[in-house]
Amino acid sequence: MVATLSQGFVFAGLEVSLSQAEAIKSQGVAMILSQPGPIAVDLSGLEKANSVTVAVLVAWYRHARLQKKKITFINVPKDLGKIIEFSGLNEVLL
Repeated sequence: MVATLSQGFVFAGLEVSLSQAEAIKSQGVAMILSQPGPIAVDLSGLEKANSVTVAVLVAWYRHARLQKKKITFINVPKDLGKIIEFSGLNEVLL
């Protein structure tokens, strides 16, 4: 199973693979552009995290900032939180 992004910014699936990262990033950017206010991304459905997942979150963060919108990542799985912290991005993504 691969990850999907549903309306309302809920991740579901096993993990974000490199082959699908661009599509998921684009879906998220489209949702960011369509939202009038703050954005919350629920990561509780993500079963496995990797550096590709972090790269997608960073891309969404950048796009939200360009639109002057606040984006928050909620229900961050432990393993993803550890990758984010190790990458020095906890101030930005957590």
